Amino acid sequence: MKNVFYILLFCLFGVSLHSQTFKIGGSIGLPAVDAADISTLAIGIDAYYYFTDVDAVVEIGATAGFRNFFGDEIAGFAIEDAQFLPLAGAARIKLFGVLSGGLDVGYALGISDGLDGGLYYRPVVGLDLADTIELTASFEGISDAATWGNFNVGVLLEF
Repeated sequence: MKNVFYILLFCLFGVSLHSQTFKIGGSIGLPAVDAADISTLAIGIDAYYYFTDVDAVVEIGATAGFRNFFGDEIAGFAIEDAQFLPLAGAARIKLFGVLSGGLDVGYALGISDGLDGGLYYRPVVGLDLADTIELTASFEGISDAATWGNFNVGVLLEF
């Protein structure tokens, strides 16, 4: 019985290794909501790990990233950059094998001084090109003491 358990465990582990997807990419965005008043540009990098196969209709996984909101200058006073580390769950639904839509939800840790972090949410749409490149467009929001939001476009590469 013990051997059967180990064989089943090995089979499940082997199947799960086969059906995984890793994506990494970057984005650039225009600040929105409260961030628009004190920053000029937002950039980010993301890494996605999906537990399901890339060809599946529904993809479920996790994401981690880095966001930098470049500070603006207001009345001669320079605003410092705001930086966050978003950690979230990710879900995508694919339509026609090319279009995708979904949501990332989690928590963004504030890296810069004076930022606590808060709820992170990102509704996103994507367009798959050549099976290894995905173009994305999304709104991203981080609810700290202020709402750090941005409308962005990006590229993800599949590995």
